[in-house]
Amino acid sequence: MAGHREELAEGGSEVANDKLDAEIQKQILRSLRDFYPIKVDEIVLITAVQKSVKEANIDLITKCIGILKEKGWIEESIVKAPFGKTETIRLKITSAGIEYLQSLEEKEVKVEAIPAKEIESRLVETYDRIKSDMEEMKQGLETSQRTLETDMAEMRKRIADHDQVIKTYFVRVIETFGVFVGIFAVVVVIMGGIPDTLANAGPELIALVMIGVPITVVLAILTMLWGIKRLVLTAPK
Repeated sequence: MAGHREELAEGGSEVANDKLDAEIQKQILRSLRDFYPIKVDEIVLITAVQKSVKEANIDLITKCIGILKEKGWIEESIVKAPFGKTETIRLKITSAGIEYLQSLEEKEVKVEAIPAKEIESRLVETYDRIKSDMEEMKQGLETSQRTLETDMAEMRKRIADHDQVIKTYFVRVIETFGVFVGIFAVVVVIMGGIPDTLANAGPELIALVMIGVPITVVLAILTMLWGIKRLVLTAPK
């Protein structure tokens, strides 16, 4: 019975060791892939693996490096110093090692099965969200339409006011022109009667006509100017 227990304990220990070796090998490949295609010093690689796998020691890492080299997943090169006999071992992952590491990572990806109830719940939430977005969009369109209608109404009102202003100016121009024509007719009548008046007139009448006509013309011109300013240039209220 005791021997059976020892065998079970040894078997469990071997499984744990194999799992640790696999984890170390995987971390070696990952560290080398991070620097690919640059070769990495062995001591630097060992330090990086020890930081990631706490249970790993130098002997285990060195053993795993040897296993990976035998399988062709990493390659080794030795660099000699220009002076002295110092040699540096540098390691690099191969294309086969990259493919093997990718296959390991793909196996680790677990596809989480989504229950049908959760799928239904997500669909309902999506439908509600879409419905809410459509309602907001509809309200936005209605608001934009009302705003546009208001702007169009204001524009039509301004156009109507502008037309009314033009009509008012046109009427005032016609009225002013009528006034000008009347004043001009009066001046013409006065000027036409001057020769007959002056034929038998005395000096006083001649002086009066000579002074009165220019004054009448000046008054006519001033009246025209006042009419233009008052009836045409002044904006209607």
